[in-house]
Amino acid sequence: MPCTCGRGYTDIAVDTEDVLIEMLAELRPTNGRSLHDDRAPDCHSVQRFPL
Repeated sequence: MPCTCGRGYTDIAVDTEDVLIEMLAELRPTNGRSLHDDRAPDCHSVQRFPL
């Protein structure tokens, strides 16, 4: 998922349908971007896929 900071992407594991529903609910207010968190693995750990 693209990060709200705009500098990279984050990796999100979807194990179950409940996790997917929770993740989509969290992404709704950010227009599909994962929230940037300086404490978690940073968004630079997953780079953009080259086009």
